[in-house]
Amino acid sequence: MTRPVSRLSLHAEFQQGVVTVHVGGSLEFGVTDSLLATVTDHLDRALAGSRPVRQLNLDLAGVTFVDSMGLAALLMARRVTDARGVALRLSRRPESLDRLLRLTCTFDYFMAPAASGGAATPDQ
Repeated sequence: MTRPVSRLSLHAEFQQGVVTVHVGGSLEFGVTDSLLATVTDHLDRALAGSRPVRQLNLDLAGVTFVDSMGLAALLMARRVTDARGVALRLSRRPESLDRLLRLTCTFDYFMAPAASGGAATPDQ
């Protein structure tokens, strides 16, 4: 049985110091570069403006599947936010993602405060 090629949907917004990227579909091989490009582009544009950015919120409510490349993209997003002194929040995570994060021992890494001292929040 083959899985149909999924589509990744991304929508970003900026409000009151928080860049939110709404993610839908599958975070898998072949589409994760789009997530990283969106994260980097929106963070850099917001940081270049006069408004301070304190957090990147990845709203994952619409995520249906995450493979190893999806996990790698989330890890890279954390590195991107740490490098820019911005906290990362993974909100409205599907239970399957929490299981993957716990299985790979990365859950605590994502929920820990950023290296810059910004607090990560483990919201569902």
